[in-house]
Formats: sequence, structure tokens, C-alpha cells
Amino acid sequence: MHPTLIEFSERVGVHSYGLLILTALLFAFMVSSRRARLVGIDPDDLPLMYMLVAMCGILGARLFYFLFSDTANFFANPFIFFDGNEGGLVFYGGAIGGTVSGVIYCYLRKIPVWKMADIGAPAIMLGLSIGRLGCFFAGCCHGAAVEMDGHTHDVLMSFKGGDVLWLDHAPYLALSFNPGVGVGSIFNTPTYPTQLWEFTGAMCLFGALSFMWYRLRRFDGQILATMMVLYAGLRSSIENFRGDSIRGEDIMSGLSTSQSISVFSLVVAVLIAVIQFRKGVTSEEPFVGDLDDELDEYDDL
Repeated sequence: MHPTLIEFSERVGVHSYGLLILTALLFAFMVSSRRARLVGIDPDDLPLMYMLVAMCGILGARLFYFLFSDTANFFANPFIFFDGNEGGLVFYGGAIGGTVSGVIYCYLRKIPVWKMADIGAPAIMLGLSIGRLGCFFAGCCHGAAVEMDGHTHDVLMSFKGGDVLWLDHAPYLALSFNPGVGVGSIFNTPTYPTQLWEFTGAMCLFGALSFMWYRLRRFDGQILATMMVLYAGLRSSIENFRGDSIRGEDIMSGLSTSQSISVFSLVVAVLIAVIQFRKGVTSEEPFVGDLDDELDEYDDL
């Protein structure tokens, strides 16, 4: 809808997508640090992990994009992986890359892995929600064409790259892209606002998982498993309305790449719940390292 905020040249500028991805990472890490302190994790141990998670997450997201959406071009010229003007990011690849690197870091630094995973699960949904706004402004991850059949629409909001439309029938809200915006967009045709759906759904999951983390935890790993189940359902449902031409190769018959990964995610979530349920929530106390340091300095005086 508005892919470039500031343009310095034809290929250089400040892009909405990149800016919102960075914002998503920043807010996710801020929330994680605040909650880590509440369960006894020193927030000062986390900045390096955040850098690793961000780096591996972006690498994983890029790798999944080229492996499942642009395979032929990638193997013909692997260096397009490093070209920011080529290709995009796949959420599941980023989530897997970031999670694996985070688990390894926690294991090496002796940070409770399952407690950090439960902290990270709502933060992932918060980051995804903000990131989908980047997709909205970039015109990617859009929906399929909405059947009009003589129905009418009004322009609700206009952007440089297209319009937000109000329809007189379901789904009521739709998007229309101008030429040059979007990936395989159906130009000047109302499409399902799948980016806004996922923004709303992920933000709701962030709120629900955060409430569960504060009030309803019964075992370590519960929040992560719950997130994996709920997001798999959300993503699989929205996938049915996606219409961008780069959808990924089917792994299972009749399922897109993301839907196939969602099935795998459900299986892993069940295994986590079965294994971790009997262990309950291990003891935890708020981290007060800064206060201890201040008291030690006072005693020295």
C-alpha cells in the first residue's frame, strides 16, 4: 500500500516492510526482557541471544522463501539470497531459525530453556502482528480476488500503492493494489485483506497468551505449545484465502507449505504438552540482581 517511505534512488530508500520488521523485533525483545526478570532470568544475559535470534530468524525466513517459493532461481543463482531487492521472508522459517538459535544459546548459558520458550511465545505473536503490517504496506501476502457479482464498494482509505475498500457484502473490508505494488497482485481488483486478518489474529493471540502466562501456567512449555496449536489453526485458515502467486510447493496433498508446517507444528505441540505436563512449573523467583549489587556496594561503604 505504501512500500517506500523515503526514496533516495531507484533501489535505495527507507522501506515500510524493513522498518516494521525491525520494529517487530524490538518490541518482541522488550517484552521478553521484562518478563524474563519475573521468572529469575537476568535480562543482561539476553541481548546477545536477541542478536542471534534476529540474525538466524532472518536467515531462516530467507532460506524458506527461496527453498519453497523460488527454488529454480535460487539454485540457478544462490547469491540472490543476499540481495535485499529479491525475494522475501517466510514467517515459519524465521520462527524455526530463531527458536533453534535461542534454544542453543539458553542451553549453553544455562538459562531455563522452557521458561524462556514460554516467554518468547507471546513475543513471537507480537512480532508477527507488527510484521504483518509490513506485509500490508508492501503489498505482499495478499488475499485472493473477492467475488463481486455486481456488488459495489467504496474507498475507505487511499495509499500510494492502492486503496482499502469497504464492500457491501462479506468480507466487507478488501484491498486493491496499483500496478507495481505487491507480489503477483490482482491489480485494481478487490482482494481479501489477509495481512490485516493475521495482524488482528496474532495480536489477539499475544493478548491471550500473555494472560495465560501471568495467570494460567500449569507446566513449563505450556505457553509455547498453546501458541503452536492456536497459530497453526489461524494460519491454516487464512491460507485458504491467500491469493499471492508465490505460495510455495505443496508438501502434503492439497496443502500449502505453511499448512503442511502447521500440521507438523501441531504434532510437536502435543509432544511438548505430554512430556512437560507432569513436570509442572519449576520454582522461580524474580531476578533482583541490580538490587543485590546496590546492597553490596552499600555494605562496602
